[in-house]
This record gives sequence, structure tokens and C-alpha cells, in this order.
Amino acid sequence: MAVIPKSEKTRTRVLHEALSLASRVGFAGLTLGTLAGQAGISKSGLFAHFESKQDLQIQTLHVAESMFVDRVLRPAVKQPRGVPRIRRLFDGWMDWIHSGTVPRGDILTAAAFEFDDAPDSPMRAAVVEGHGKMHGTIERMAKQAIEAGEFRTTLDPAQFAFEFLGIVHAHHHVRRLLRTDLHARRARAAFERLLEA
Repeated sequence: MAVIPKSEKTRTRVLHEALSLASRVGFAGLTLGTLAGQAGISKSGLFAHFESKQDLQIQTLHVAESMFVDRVLRPAVKQPRGVPRIRRLFDGWMDWIHSGTVPRGDILTAAAFEFDDAPDSPMRAAVVEGHGKMHGTIERMAKQAIEAGEFRTTLDPAQFAFEFLGIVHAHHHVRRLLRTDLHARRARAAFERLLEA
């Protein structure tokens, strides 16, 4: 069994602290200074792991993306192609939004809202790239459902992906704004209508 270097263990621990912090204050509030206090490590010590505030933010975003893949995407792709896979993706995403563990809520959707009108930067580019990959994944799933005969052949997969993401983003926004899960059933009803259409 390979021994994980202490520096790598520290970096992993610090990134999970950063993810916890970003879940509460957003990525703009995630700085080397605020993280140093939360992680119990000196600010100068953080420079051994991160070149800058922006590097910290991007690495934290990648940790969140990796967790999303493990918790939401990977279980979905284990399902048969077509509607079962799409349904599992949606259910897993709803669970991710409602999760009380780190990261609380959908930090990736929150990042999309946070950086939607921000000036161009490597962090904004990383958020945009992640959004594009997710849109492409849903689009491919819709194409697979057409091939499986579960969706009509005239369906526009890109439109399906747009509407799927619209439901997820709307639910995330309302839940964060109103601090209630009461509208989860509306998100599920909208999703069911999307499948039927």
C-alpha cells in the first residue's frame, strides 16, 4: 500500500476546508486569509499548496466537481441508457442540492450564478467549462434515449439539456432564496413533464 505524503494529506484536508468555507461564503469570499483561519494553518503555509487566491478557488472548484461526479454522475451512468439514466441523474442532483454534508447545497450551480456576469478570468473560465461539460453530458443522455426509442426522434437533445438544467437551477435558486424545500415537488413535477414531452 502506497504511503500518502504528509504534504498531500495536508493539501487534501485544506481543500475540503476550503470547500466547506466556499459553501457558506461563495468563491469570492474564499481567500488565503479566510482559509488560513478556518484550516488552522498559516497564510504563508498555504502558499506551499496554492500559488494565489485564484489558484485556491479553481482547485476547490475541481474538488467539488470530483465529488459531484462520485455522488451524482457515476451512479447515474451505472443505470441503463435512456430514461433510467436521466432519471437517476435528476434524482441524484436533487439529493446533492438537499445534502446537509459538505458541500452544502449545489456549490457548482451557486458558482454559475456567482460568476455569470463576472469579468473574464481563469476562475470564470473554469466555471463555464464545467457548465459546458454538464450540458454536453445531458445532451448525450438525451441522444441515447432517442436511440433506445424512449424519446421521440424529433427531440432536440440540446433543448432537452437546456430545460433539464433550467429546472435544476431554478430549484436551487428558490431553495437558497426562500430557505425551504417546499418547492422540491414543483421541480420534480417540471421534470416529469419534461420527460413526457
